[in-house]
Amino acid sequence: MAGKVFYLYKKKPMSFLLLLLYCGLLILLIKNIPFYKSGSFNWQILSGVFLSKFVAGIILYLVYAYFYGDRESADVFKYFDDGNILFSSLNENPIDYLRMVTGIGAESPHLIKYYDTCVFWIKDFNYGLINDNRIVIRFNALVRLISFGNIHIHTLFMSFLSFTGLWALFKVFETQFKKQKWGLLLVVFFLPSVWFWTSGLLKEGLLVFAFGMLIYLINNLLQSKFGMKTGVGIFICLAILLFSKLYFLIAALPGILFLFVDKYFPYKHRILSFLAVHSVIIIMLWFSKPLTGYDFPKIIAQKQNDFVNFTNSLNQVGSKVDMEKLEPTFTDMILKTPKALFTVLFRPSIIEIHNPMVALAAFENLLLLLLFILAMVFFSNKQVHEPYFLFALSFTLILFTLIGLTTPILGALVRYKAPALPFLGILLLYLIDFAKLETTFKKIKNE
Repeated sequence: MAGKVFYLYKKKPMSFLLLLLYCGLLILLIKNIPFYKSGSFNWQILSGVFLSKFVAGIILYLVYAYFYGDRESADVFKYFDDGNILFSSLNENPIDYLRMVTGIGAESPHLIKYYDTCVFWIKDFNYGLINDNRIVIRFNALVRLISFGNIHIHTLFMSFLSFTGLWALFKVFETQFKKQKWGLLLVVFFLPSVWFWTSGLLKEGLLVFAFGMLIYLINNLLQSKFGMKTGVGIFICLAILLFSKLYFLIAALPGILFLFVDKYFPYKHRILSFLAVHSVIIIMLWFSKPLTGYDFPKIIAQKQNDFVNFTNSLNQVGSKVDMEKLEPTFTDMILKTPKALFTVLFRPSIIEIHNPMVALAAFENLLLLLLFILAMVFFSNKQVHEPYFLFALSFTLILFTLIGLTTPILGALVRYKAPALPFLGILLLYLIDFAKLETTFKKIKNE
């Protein structure tokens, strides 16, 4: 396996030195930029966390290199190769490269020769929404300017972006978990699916970067730290989310609006305010077609039906979820929600292990189940009215429901939920009474 990683460097040792140079520069950024400074951990520990993300990205590369029979069936390589196709336009016309990378004038008819060569540029199922494959292709086309074709340099920068987004999320909750800083670090960075799936050349890396930074900047805004940098940063994050995973924004919208309502229009019964905001947003989204042109219930149902039909057309699917056809009605979605949530939270289980990838996800679900049990045994309701607890609860439930309703393959489900798992871990940290837990352990030790 190691031979595959370093095959490139046997012929091009300068490529390996370039990778080391970029890695060193990124560590210098972690050491010197104030954003990465913290009262919880020094720069050496943060650098170690970042390097662990890069290691995960390399492992992801190896999984796709060995597990898939051909290059065109592996997402990592499809995004990378399509980025190279866009980059190749620089030799003929640099303006065409800028058009395709920025999206400005990217629909020019003469550019179709590049798009037809790409594998992922055009999606079979788009539902009238933005094609979320293109943002990763464009990322690769941009990094290609300085990578000289070394895919591991692309992985390095993606893992750094992912690390940065997760660090931003850590900083939002850092003050609330000063005594549980290692637990917070664990649930934000090191849940297996988060560590693995958000570190390589997939959409999930850009997703956690943009979403983590968005929550960090919104938190600054709510603390009256508004400035030009905050405004521009929020705009960039929203744009990345819009072009990568729109449903992430939709799932977060009720919780974000609640944070603003709670800040500027506080009500003594916070839970009632929370429920009111969510009721209004859900009603607006359900009847959104006259306003937005999108029929979201129909899109969700169609996405599920197409995914199920596609899964059924495959000869062999090792981790298929049996799903009934979803109807675009409020009643049908409500009735199917409990099963959808259970599937996302607890599957695959240890009795469903049939390969190392499933084993990783099953171990993670077992770990989360143990945290659920700890939360029940050592339950604390002291912080359940905290605004960010309610935000995390809202976002996790909505996103997990959407994923559970539409995803009939466990492997895809594990990957899709990975960027939201830190919020589930944070929810469980909120609910555990660590003082009671520590006292219990001391008693057991003394006995």
